[in-house]
Amino acid sequence: MWAALVDFISQVIQFFYIVTQKIGIPNYGLAIILFTIVVKIVLYPLTYKQMVAMRKMQELQPKIKEIQKKYKNDPQKSQQAMMELYQKHGANPFSGCWPLLIQMPILIALFTSLRTFFDPMKHPEYVNLVHAKFLWIKNLGEADPFILPIIVAVSTFLQQKVTTTSQDQTQKTMLYVMPLFLGWVSRSFPAGLALYWVIFSIVGAIQQVYINRKPTVAKEEASAK
Repeated sequence: MWAALVDFISQVIQFFYIVTQKIGIPNYGLAIILFTIVVKIVLYPLTYKQMVAMRKMQELQPKIKEIQKKYKNDPQKSQQAMMELYQKHGANPFSGCWPLLIQMPILIALFTSLRTFFDPMKHPEYVNLVHAKFLWIKNLGEADPFILPIIVAVSTFLQQKVTTTSQDQTQKTMLYVMPLFLGWVSRSFPAGLALYWVIFSIVGAIQQVYINRKPTVAKEEASAK
């Protein structure tokens, strides 16, 4: 099953490479970019629900803190009050997990695929290594220890910046820690995987800006009056 998923990812990348051939710009970097955009489009319904759910939870934070303060000595009542609050506004603190759960197998399969896809000795016969170079990257199957990790960190920060509106100290800390962590670990990733993450973050940030223009909790409260 896992081998089939890895092979499927490889075949999809090759498909998009053929697309770049058709438009006269044969390049695996462009193929990975196209692949990423298609993944984001396919996952958009789930991503939309995730982003709206996160937005609602962030907007409900002041009310959640009020409940926690009011029932600080009664955890059971506090939990009951919060569940009623979530139900009233259609919020689900766990609904944001689904896109991540779906995304993880794709990331791991892509990582596994790229380790051999661009390998001079192990790559599939259909791979044209001449076009495995992208911009300053000599081979998308090898790690870029400097420039790409910085772009990974910056793009992750931008996505989190437009996603996070809460004043919670933990989220403020993660806004800076997570991009630095991902930038650091991407130094050892195949450059193709880091490129995938950069495009995924940029498209995600654009989607979030669009969703942020739509009121959620405030709109519901106004319509209820």
